[in-house]
Amino acid sequence: MGQIITHACGHEQIHYLSGFASQQERRARWLETTKCRTCFVATKQTEQAEAAVRDGAAIAHLDLPLLTGSDRQVAWATTLRASRLCAFIATPATEGNGHKVCTHVTDAKWWIDHRTLTDTQLLAEAELYAVGIDKSASGDIDTGLPQAA
Repeated sequence: MGQIITHACGHEQIHYLSGFASQQERRARWLETTKCRTCFVATKQTEQAEAAVRDGAAIAHLDLPLLTGSDRQVAWATTLRASRLCAFIATPATEGNGHKVCTHVTDAKWWIDHRTLTDTQLLAEAELYAVGIDKSASGDIDTGLPQAA
């Protein structure tokens, strides 16, 4: 049976609490101190939008190439790239040219796939990506196929 909880935001929501009676009471008391799901999601989205604007403004001076990929990939990767580059610029250890390697990565999928890496790992992967592009542009990549003379 559902229990109606009045959240800290003032909204009421039905919650299905399980466990022993003491566990249900403790969970109900905790839920009363939190926002309802709708308010929580709205707050989270607002915070993410503000962070995206702040990060975008911090890297606006960089001449970044457009990302390639599907619309959803590009939208997500743009946010990821902005936050990571902003963090690189703000960190004294990477104030040099470290972040410049990442500015040349244009593949949205790459940014999404590497979003959980540490700064050091991300810079190393970006350098490998740049080397891969340079090799493919000059034809130096060994594909294992016979080359025409």
